[in-house]
Amino acid sequence: MAKLTAMRVVSRSHVLDAPLAALAARRGIDFVGVDDAATLRRELADADALWLWPAFYDAELLEELERRSGRLRWLQLMTMGYDPVERYGAPRGVTITNAGDSYAPTVAEHAVTLLLALLRQLPELQRRAGEGRWDQTVAARIGTLRDATVAVIGFGNIGREIAVRLRAFGARVVAVTRSGNAGSEADESARIADLHAVLARSDATILAVPLSPQTYHLIDAAALAAMKPQAVLVNIARGGVVDGAALAGALAAGRLGGAGIDVTEPEPLPPDDPLWTLPNAIVTPHVAGYGGAVPGRRVIALIERNFDHYRAGRPLEAVIPVQPR
Repeated sequence: MAKLTAMRVVSRSHVLDAPLAALAARRGIDFVGVDDAATLRRELADADALWLWPAFYDAELLEELERRSGRLRWLQLMTMGYDPVERYGAPRGVTITNAGDSYAPTVAEHAVTLLLALLRQLPELQRRAGEGRWDQTVAARIGTLRDATVAVIGFGNIGREIAVRLRAFGARVVAVTRSGNAGSEADESARIADLHAVLARSDATILAVPLSPQTYHLIDAAALAAMKPQAVLVNIARGGVVDGAALAGALAAGRLGGAGIDVTEPEPLPPDDPLWTLPNAIVTPHVAGYGGAVPGRRVIALIERNFDHYRAGRPLEAVIPVQPR
């Protein structure tokens, strides 16, 4: 990338408007923050970079990027997930980066929180507490992470952070990846082709894979049937990785011990979806990445590093492997 004496950035960021504007002011960036699609399209013509919340990326924006934004060379996404770019394709000649590991610690905390809540039977205990009942009959169903086998499906930034936390509780972590390779954070690794065999021997499974055609409904009726009947499933990846109807059916029939889901298909989850009311399910509204000021601060730090890389003509951090349309 050529060095530039002046850099123009257009941003539609959803939740990081103020810190992004402050970054731009601090670094002398010609910054335009927009809050609607029409203004975004109008401002793109002479932008060098676009900083974007991925939910605003669609086929119409891709067409605009290829038709009107001749100077654009860098698209920075505000989140780790990039499935809209996977779905619609990347604009030619543009390097796309995501938020790297910015949200990984908080997402990992949320995943382990859901898992522990289910293992410790907190939903049922809270229901009994709400009725003023001191009732220990649930004690026989309370589980522990000590000596438990937990499969972590997907072992990128989030999967590794989850593994570190699980092992601190004394769990054995099986990392499941496409290649079957994993880092030192896992006790063992397996290939995604052997998923059902891993599910069959795991006490819990946590999903941390990107959504793609290969991972859509990865956890379907057959995968759920392979799991132990008392096992727990946690999804902090994307809703489409799980067949929601099959999951609700398995929970209702007692073929699965519990499920903690922060992401659903569709989002928001419809009010009449059975997952809301199943006693062995916890549903949170896609909030795993939140953690006060910390995640946003980490995102801004990454973007500022990438700004320096861009101006110096160095490779950017957290480049995502998406093919042009």
